[in-house]
Amino acid sequence: MLKKIPVIIIVALIVSSFMPQAVMAAVLEVDTASSELYTDIWQDNADNDESYPIGQAFSTTPTRGVGNDEVERFSVSMSVNEGSMVGQLSNLNGSMVNNAIFPFKETVKLDSVTWKWNNGGRSYFFLFYTSTDNQNWTEVEITGNASKVAIENTYDEDGNQDGPGVECYASVPAGIADDDDVLPITFSFKQTAEAKYFKIVMFGSDGETGDLGVRHQWFSFNSMKFEGVVATAEEATPESPAADDPAPADVPAAAEDAPPPAPAPAAPQTGDGAMIFIVLIAAFGAAYAAARRIRSN
Repeated sequence: MLKKIPVIIIVALIVSSFMPQAVMAAVLEVDTASSELYTDIWQDNADNDESYPIGQAFSTTPTRGVGNDEVERFSVSMSVNEGSMVGQLSNLNGSMVNNAIFPFKETVKLDSVTWKWNNGGRSYFFLFYTSTDNQNWTEVEITGNASKVAIENTYDEDGNQDGPGVECYASVPAGIADDDDVLPITFSFKQTAEAKYFKIVMFGSDGETGDLGVRHQWFSFNSMKFEGVVATAEEATPESPAADDPAPADVPAAAEDAPPPAPAPAAPQTGDGAMIFIVLIAAFGAAYAAARRIRSN
């Protein structure tokens, strides 16, 4: 039996050393100090001590169960008639929308975004996009906790619920925890291509009606978190001189019949996986020898 165990372990190590290693998703850093962290509008109600700019999307305070002026969150309205808004909504083919843009500190590949709504019983209507230059945007396909739907209406430029219907994502209701706070909701998607910016286009919510029509203008959340991987920068390849570039005047041209220099012998390279494999083999070999000595005694 003692002879079989090290052999089995060694075979398993050899097989695993050739298997690809999974890259684990991590929390990605948003550049909250950047001027590119932006939203079309945000709520600022000085009379009620309520100010909810985009930076508070990352607050981790509760979204329910405390006084309304104590809830730190990002909050906007799709209605132009709401007087506590700062900024100007965007008009998207007749629908009034709010665009929120989040710049990352590094180039990333996204797996998901998580936050807590201000109201856990509603379905919210939105679209996600990524970009590398903050100008050209690619829509993100969501695979978890939201589905693509055709909503019946949106808010129009007069602040009424008479805007055109659009195709967008509708979230599932997040639900309420035992402490009356809204549960976090994670929107997962196929890992995106490299991105430097993330954008949310917001249309509002259904106001807990359960249908596919915008009935409520508010769009509020906090505890925002992005997960994915930092994109690996490709190694720069030095440019070769152009074929027709003349040789410098003070450098003599090489003789045509001169033999090419012999290539230097390549140094053997050992990857991290191989080094771990070698160390483990040595460790198990020592353990096996010790076991044989014990058995012989």
